[in-house]
Amino acid sequence: MKVKSAKGFSLIELLIVIAIIAVVASIASYTWQHYVNNANLRTAARELTTDMARTKQRSVAERLRYRMTITTGTPGNYTIEKRDAADTTSTVVATKIPTDFGVGLYISSTTYQNNNITFQPRGTVSLGNVVLQNSIGSNATIMSNITGRTHVTFVMQ
Repeated sequence: MKVKSAKGFSLIELLIVIAIIAVVASIASYTWQHYVNNANLRTAARELTTDMARTKQRSVAERLRYRMTITTGTPGNYTIEKRDAADTTSTVVATKIPTDFGVGLYISSTTYQNNNITFQPRGTVSLGNVVLQNSIGSNATIMSNITGRTHVTFVMQ
């Protein structure tokens, strides 16, 4: 009598493969979420530094004083204002919120005097820094010098 060999997978083998796939997927999901949170933080930091550079350029080109007011907290925001020629009134140019670039982003602190960055018509800018943070504890510190150059330092979790 001939014995036929069984072809296919047993139920145990199939369950083991599904369990391995589930473990790998959960690890990948966690890593992907960290990557997305940190990418959103980098995007928000780049947007803030770009806004600072543009505001400086507009201040020099228009020969008017501009001011960026930073509100800390969750989520915080920053408002760009244009001062008139007599430097008595302000017009809001733009208001931006870090959460526009991803969930969980916020402005945690700033060292600018009165939370204001002043852009002078001669091209100088207030000294200080702004710290953006995300929900997993990563942060981006954006520092500006008197000439308006910015430097970003990231501490990623």
